[in-house]
Amino acid sequence: MTPTNIPLEDDASDIIAKAMYGLGLSPEQLASKAKISENDVHAALQARCDDHIIRSLSHALKLSPTALLNIACYQPRISAPNGLIRIVSAFGHVGVNAYIIVKGKHAVVFDTGTDASPLIDYIEGNQLTLDTLYITHHHHDHVAGIKKFNDIRIIYPEESKHGQKENILTGEQLTILNVSGHANPAKAYYYDGLKTPVCIVGDSVFAGSMGKSPDTESYQQALRTAQENLMSLPPETILCPGHGPLTTIACEQASNPFLATTHENP
Repeated sequence: MTPTNIPLEDDASDIIAKAMYGLGLSPEQLASKAKISENDVHAALQARCDDHIIRSLSHALKLSPTALLNIACYQPRISAPNGLIRIVSAFGHVGVNAYIIVKGKHAVVFDTGTDASPLIDYIEGNQLTLDTLYITHHHHDHVAGIKKFNDIRIIYPEESKHGQKENILTGEQLTILNVSGHANPAKAYYYDGLKTPVCIVGDSVFAGSMGKSPDTESYQQALRTAQENLMSLPPETILCPGHGPLTTIACEQASNPFLATTHENP
């Protein structure tokens, strides 16, 4: 699969808003913490501010300033290895991703998107046997097509444990990882049976961002599970997010404001 110029799910203003919500900060509280005006905070939330404001907000929100400043020009261009198929259905401005992993004439599917028809068409058109459907989390855009898989084994996130191994396809192992936070429970699925290891991560990590958490406790959980259970994977691992382009562990360690391994001092 050739990489294309797929837009990121979030821009700098989205990232600031998610971090602000996750930390439970009002515009007034954030302005005080960042030592800027409340008008500057509102301008940043509308993508109208200069680098100095972005840097001040980054420190206050515990984001990587360099990564946030560079997000406008960040575009991972990652090719999917043979055997990994990305299917996009309509949702928001970049759609929602579902994935198929194929080995020989067998396939496993991850999430359904808002319309499972393209998944079914691909499987039937290539005369594949669908073994299992794995669900990353229960948000509607990821499970809307689930009724089309009534006769298939379905593994929901609450039915598996962190570190659990599953034998799939031609005998390789799938490792299940806890990525709860954006949703609870949520699971990611790591597979190293292709030329490059891949991990289907749902909305736990996007290229340059991550899914919004519902409250402050969940936000801290989302940061923790992403760092401990995803960023510890081999750096070449291809991350397959629920929205936006493919990325890698190495790319996100360098360029994701939430997850970049270095947070510069003010």
